[in-house]
Amino acid sequence: MIKIGLLGLGTVGSGVYEIINNPKNNLKRLLNKNVEISKILVRDKNKKRNISVPENILTENPDDLLNDPDIDIIVEVMGGIDTAYKYISTAFKNNKHVVTANKAVVSKYLNDFLSLANRHHKGFLFEASVAGGIPIIKPLKQNIRINQISEIKGILNGTTNFILTKMAEENLSFNEALALATELGYAEADPTDDIEGYDVQRKLAILSSIAFHNQVAVDSIQCRGIRTLSTKDIEIFERLHLTVKLAGKAIACDDEISASVEPILIDKNSTMATVKDAFNIVSITGDTIGNLQFYGQGAGKNPTANAVVCDIYDIISGQFKSDHFIQNDEIKCAGIDLFKGKYYIRINTENKQKVLHLLDKNHIHYDIISIHQELILITDLITAKSIDHLINQLQIFENNYFYARIEVNDFNVSNYIAI
Repeated sequence: MIKIGLLGLGTVGSGVYEIINNPKNNLKRLLNKNVEISKILVRDKNKKRNISVPENILTENPDDLLNDPDIDIIVEVMGGIDTAYKYISTAFKNNKHVVTANKAVVSKYLNDFLSLANRHHKGFLFEASVAGGIPIIKPLKQNIRINQISEIKGILNGTTNFILTKMAEENLSFNEALALATELGYAEADPTDDIEGYDVQRKLAILSSIAFHNQVAVDSIQCRGIRTLSTKDIEIFERLHLTVKLAGKAIACDDEISASVEPILIDKNSTMATVKDAFNIVSITGDTIGNLQFYGQGAGKNPTANAVVCDIYDIISGQFKSDHFIQNDEIKCAGIDLFKGKYYIRINTENKQKVLHLLDKNHIHYDIISIHQELILITDLITAKSIDHLINQLQIFENNYFYARIEVNDFNVSNYIAI
């Protein structure tokens, strides 16, 4: 008998419980072992739930799981950072395997957890912490054995991708699209982590740390969201045959790593442009494998719970390895120094000549798209650092501008109809 302690019975936790207790699933048959969730930690045992769970397995005391010698695996799906870190660390010290879907705690303490798991010869799996039901962590671990990874790129947040899809296809404003996302359950009551890019920032930190064998701190990843995107921007992107996506991207060159989360502009016929609504896509580029892409539902109860249960299967069947990062002191975070491209810029200001003067002063060449109500232009090839320096010099409120890097090879604005 394999006994599991479940920390949390929210959306994902209830999904894990349902899958494991579904008599039609193949888990027990494939493993030839009985698997049960013997204890579940909840905040309130008397809370009414949409799932039927025996009352005797619910507890409000974490020690009932963490200190129970009969529990083999701790599954942490409660969220948060500090308490989750404490419980996961305790589980390892009590010789238990750990599976988690918690991107916040994994992105901050990944190397610590891998070290603890290695020290206690236990498994630590976290597939569900990135891209929900898309298997990306396991393939990435496999590929880094014989590949030098040079780039990770992806749409890693379903809420923002849903918003951008509705803005592009239904001509909704940002606020209208956000309201619809909230109504349909894609967005939380407080959508800040999604629309400002922090959710993607944590996921990218996890993927980058694995790919580059070096823990990439969340705070080292520059992050810009999509709150200031306007319907005017969407209209112009359409005329330029471009599509906007909120993407996470990390690249390695020599001994430097650059990572960012920001809106980017891509060819409207590209693979990434076809990823709509709440779906995600992740691509990795290696020296041997070339480019691999992984596509699917990036969030939701069933896809995420499925990823958790797949990790549980790997733990029980022994298909895990206690990975341990070797910190490479020669690798350094280069901020956004390695990123460059042409940039779309829209600025709402009465002093348009000041903007043009600063562009000239910074030796940034550009093509003006519109100079009427707002100044809209496309720059020549420049570094991300240069564009950030320009924006800082303008000293205007964030709501009065929007900019995005154009990730299209040989993009030439003169090829398109004048706007």
